[in-house]
Amino acid sequence: FPMRISPRVFALGFGQNLASFLAWTVIPVWAKYEEGATPRQLGLLPVLSGLTYIAVSMRAGALSDRIPRGALARTGIALFAVFCALAWVTRSVWAISCLGVVNGFAMALVWPALQARIGDESSADDLERNLGDFSLSWSAGKTSGFLAFAFVYQGLGLGFHTILVCGALGLLLVPLVPGSPGARRAGGPPLVRDDRHPPALRAAHLRAGWWANFAAYGMGATLVYLYPDLLEKAGRPESDQGWILGAVYGAQTVGFWIFGRLSGWRYRLGPVAGWLAAGALALLVLGLGAPLPAGVPAAAVLGLALGQAYSASVYYSVHSEEERGARAGIHEAVIGAADFGVPMCGGMLAGATGWIPAPFLLAALVAGLSVAAAARAVRRASATSGPA
Repeated sequence: FPMRISPRVFALGFGQNLASFLAWTVIPVWAKYEEGATPRQLGLLPVLSGLTYIAVSMRAGALSDRIPRGALARTGIALFAVFCALAWVTRSVWAISCLGVVNGFAMALVWPALQARIGDESSADDLERNLGDFSLSWSAGKTSGFLAFAFVYQGLGLGFHTILVCGALGLLLVPLVPGSPGARRAGGPPLVRDDRHPPALRAAHLRAGWWANFAAYGMGATLVYLYPDLLEKAGRPESDQGWILGAVYGAQTVGFWIFGRLSGWRYRLGPVAGWLAAGALALLVLGLGAPLPAGVPAAAVLGLALGQAYSASVYYSVHSEEERGARAGIHEAVIGAADFGVPMCGGMLAGATGWIPAPFLLAALVAGLSVAAAARAVRRASATSGPA
């Protein structure tokens, strides 16, 4: 039977990502246009944040299975506000790269706890829709953050001071974190009710979802951190960054609505692999310097690919009767690895070769390798367990 999700959880998803991704659009654009950062420096911006996120999210996710998830989320949101204040005070590319430790720690406390809470408050019949609605909320916030950049950074003339607005928004969100929903679904209906897909096959799709999500978010992170270099060298305005990223994550938001209401993709590799391949081609179009009218449709295709990969990863992670927090932590750690690892390598490749499209080609190749690895895992599990 349907189980009610606190609307505060959706408000938190929207607000926190609006603040976070507005901040992380400001930082690389400011670094490139105001501080003259090199592609290597841009690629290194998210490294410490990503490493910290990986290390902490897995532990914090498992910890949220034992202590109130709300307490972890409140602490993380408050720490994000501290990161914004410190970034504004230092105003140094190198210092902000180091302060990424604070940002990564903060976000690792927030997202696994909120995702696991969705599982706490869902039944087998509405888990997919509830996860889709939560993804809709945070993706809409992420999209709003990118689009707000196009107006706030230049239109209102706030420039780097925008980072303070992001921190203030974070502080306003802290009181919104709901209390614990009580016992973790004690006495509720089972979350896993699936006789057609044996455990080995579900485990293979879980790994496939994580690999697809790594590739998808690596492509998205490459745009966030390295697209400013392409724009600046082509003499294009900073606002193009906001429009392209807004198109990517606006389409991802639409994808979450679609994939949260359709179940045909579950435990099937074809839809995930197909969208990921289309996203890789779209990224190459952007990386080769497509003008804005052509770039926006390509960005939308990439966004739908991100939506499908993320939907698969988070669904398979939370579709479990135990250790939902731990598995959500791994899901988030995979995103953290993609967010820093792929753009870092891409920035180094661009610095070494001097070829601007190099990072985008690298991210597309990672997507291809992820599809191959996912297909192999699912094929082997199908051979031993029978077809899905």
